[in-house]
Amino acid sequence: MCECDELRREKSVSCLRVSLGLFLLSAAALAHAGSPGECPGRPSYQPLRYDEDWSVLANSACRTEMLDHIKYVPFSRDGWYLSMGGEIRQRYENYQNPGFGSDPKDDNGYLLQRYLLHADSHFGSRFRLFVQLQSGIENGRNGGPRLTDEDIIDLHQAFGDLILFKGAHSQLTLRVGRQEIEFGSGRLIGASEGLNLRRAFDGGRVTYKLGRWTFNSTLLRPVLLKRDAFDDVPDHTQLEWGAGGLRPRANNKGSVAFYYFGLDKKTAFFGPQRGRELRHTFGNRWWGSVGALDYDSEFIGQFGRFNGQDIVAGATSHELGWNWREAPLKPRLGGKFDLVSGGSSPGTTLNTFNALFPNPVYAGRNALLGPANLSDAGPNVRLALGKKSNVTLDSPVYWRTSTHDGLYSFAGIPIRPGNRSNARYIGIQPGLQAEYRFSPHITANIAYSHFFVGRFFRETPPGKSVDYTVGSIAYKF
Repeated sequence: MCECDELRREKSVSCLRVSLGLFLLSAAALAHAGSPGECPGRPSYQPLRYDEDWSVLANSACRTEMLDHIKYVPFSRDGWYLSMGGEIRQRYENYQNPGFGSDPKDDNGYLLQRYLLHADSHFGSRFRLFVQLQSGIENGRNGGPRLTDEDIIDLHQAFGDLILFKGAHSQLTLRVGRQEIEFGSGRLIGASEGLNLRRAFDGGRVTYKLGRWTFNSTLLRPVLLKRDAFDDVPDHTQLEWGAGGLRPRANNKGSVAFYYFGLDKKTAFFGPQRGRELRHTFGNRWWGSVGALDYDSEFIGQFGRFNGQDIVAGATSHELGWNWREAPLKPRLGGKFDLVSGGSSPGTTLNTFNALFPNPVYAGRNALLGPANLSDAGPNVRLALGKKSNVTLDSPVYWRTSTHDGLYSFAGIPIRPGNRSNARYIGIQPGLQAEYRFSPHITANIAYSHFFVGRFFRETPPGKSVDYTVGSIAYKF
């Protein structure tokens, strides 16, 4: 009986995946068949798809691509319209010595597939509904899919926007429902584009725009991913709330942001300790450019309580780059430095930083290490190989901030204890990434890195060096 149920489930999953794939691939073929005409002010595809505004296609002269008939579908009333879109992403990953030798060996790598489909309905100038489906598929990974690899199909986003007030230079908007969140650089809260399944939250968000300033406040629970169809639910063991403001650059001046986030987590792990965590995070970020120099600096402080202890933690990140915009290949030479606190005094103070819900690239493209008790520094170079492609090379060096704390995964789970070695040096990871844009719809990228383990890993075996290879191609419409 169990085998029959499982067989029926696998057949249903296969049919669902094939149907969704055929629909999106058909849409991709239709869009590719369209003429590449130009329209002033035509929107570009955004990392957060709900940020796109396709109302420009209300002018029929701007509908120059085959799929423009679904990018703007007018309703019977003026200002009422539907916009549809989606994404197909195919991604290959290969780790040699995954987990620095502690995870199952996988010589052939594996394939990750992601399908996204959304409908954005506008009912006049004050109300909208945004709905997005997500499907993630994993094939060939030794050990099976990770939590963020596979979900048959689920309601990834479903929220309503209501504009409560709209003036000449101000606007107040209420958003309620399931939604992606990306604040600033994504070091603390991001949509996790690098993972196969993007991250979403359930709750509410209030946005107030005043001149160049944008202020946000949130009350959210992260969505708990499950593998079956339409079964993702809010994680009732975690609650996030916060507020912040952002002023984008103007008149060649740098941009600035400040923020506060609160997190109540019923069960958290730091080293051998386990308990309830109440953490308050304050931060500010400054970024922009002055002539050929670009800069990005962020300062973060954390306070609170964990398992009967006070929390005093923090992190800072800085990047500088010099751009030769008129030179061949338009090189940019930069340097990056991150300092993330760690360690504790048992029974008194916890100094381990919690990055909340970060994007995976916070600690490298392969997300081998999480941003807790982890510091790094290193150079990077970016070259433009024409208008559609670029290559980036970097070589960060990693060390433990505190020798009284171990290392953590991207998910915040301890992966190496801190009491087996006094070494700080973790390793060095030279790498290369190349990206090519075939068109506004299609982007491909490849990356390779080699993590040379240092003394800390050699003294806390297994400590094998890790090779990471990834290649992906994505189509958006």
